[in-house]
Amino acid sequence: MHPLYRHIIHNNNVNWGNYTPLNLAGKDLARVHKNVAAELLNAKLLEQKNNTLFITHEKETQDGRTQQLRTIMHHLIEKKFIPKERFELYSVATSFKDEPVALADRALIPSLGFVAYGVHCNGYVKKDGAISIWVGKRSSDRGTDPGKFDHMIAGGQPHGLSAFENLAKEAHEEAGVPARIAAHAKAVGCITYARELANGIRRDALFLFDLKCPDDFTPHNQDGEVEDFRLMPAAEVLRLITETDSFKFNVNLVLTDFFIRHGIIKSDEAGYSELCAGLHSAHT
Repeated sequence: MHPLYRHIIHNNNVNWGNYTPLNLAGKDLARVHKNVAAELLNAKLLEQKNNTLFITHEKETQDGRTQQLRTIMHHLIEKKFIPKERFELYSVATSFKDEPVALADRALIPSLGFVAYGVHCNGYVKKDGAISIWVGKRSSDRGTDPGKFDHMIAGGQPHGLSAFENLAKEAHEEAGVPARIAAHAKAVGCITYARELANGIRRDALFLFDLKCPDDFTPHNQDGEVEDFRLMPAAEVLRLITETDSFKFNVNLVLTDFFIRHGIIKSDEAGYSELCAGLHSAHT
């Protein structure tokens, strides 16, 4: 087994026996943890038929279903399953380009086990053949992995934006990247994982980008989510994700993909093929 495979195990740790499918608009779209299901069934916000969950008296329109999901979210906030509303709407659909059957606040997505999308961008510098990577340090008030290392640019995918439009937005907010530089980001693929939480699941698909930065560019955070940025040699970043847990949980996967594509992780290393395959785990 490749030493980095531990991150794939950590991010694909779901006991699927704890989850029940949720059908919305006639589509199997979610996986609900047994504790959340029990609460929502007791509150009569969900009903169960043949081991599948449905919204009670489901509305027939996107707006109607969106309002029903909002009601469910507020109930779960009241019952302490969700900390707070995020006021950022995500699409609920069978795939990224499909018309959403509903919109849901970002806070609700893992509690009902919907698939979510995001963008991650490897900002790097290449000089004399050597690669260095721009690394951000997450602010200590972040709800997820505070104080850990992160990508120069990363964020969830809200409804109404293309992946590249979202990347440009996050590039400005998180790293002060001018539009003229962000425009050179290259789409390089997608990774998926399913990570179990206390009462929910992260079923994420991340759209990946590489951005070769000018030598004279230094990122500057604009929204308070990052304490500072530092330019690290790729070899040091590889050492850190191999030997430590100093990076945000899913950043380890994106960096592993980067190192594979740039030939820093070699194809003759033990466990190479399993490592490649593990970055694209299916959303069961």
